[in-house]
Amino acid sequence: MTSQEVKLDQVDRIVSQWERERPDLDVSPVEIFGRIARVDMLLGKFVNDFLVQHNLTLGLFDVLTGLRRSGQPYKLKPSDLADMTMLTSGGITGRLDQLEELGFVERTSDAQDRRVVFAQLTQEGLSLIDTVIEGHFSREAEVLEEIDKSDRFELAGLLRKLEKALESRQ
Repeated sequence: MTSQEVKLDQVDRIVSQWERERPDLDVSPVEIFGRIARVDMLLGKFVNDFLVQHNLTLGLFDVLTGLRRSGQPYKLKPSDLADMTMLTSGGITGRLDQLEELGFVERTSDAQDRRVVFAQLTQEGLSLIDTVIEGHFSREAEVLEEIDKSDRFELAGLLRKLEKALESRQ
């Protein structure tokens, strides 16, 4: 297949249109940021389509994975969970309410200070997140099989550099 026969994707078309309309501008950043936006959208759909099979949303999944990653006894203060998931205290409260209602999380008080509350995975929550995370990682690995391991390593490094460049401008 020659370069002329390569099918243009949505980002290629946007770049081509801007190059036609504003040849004086460097529109090459669209090739990176446009693709990142598309990948983000496609990844969100990919993950949500999987989570809905387990009656979870991405927000609930984030809280469950945060608790699971914390290690035994899979228990954190809501403020720590909010930091891990980049939520407000109100946002984490709502998610914990939902997870508690589903039986995946329970709230417990600290033995020394009853004002301190913890969120902890129930046995059912632990079983669920262990099952879901296995499927999630397996599906992600399948997608990445289409990319050479060396390219994956390079991509991860380049994304890390981009992330740092953006963070330095915050």
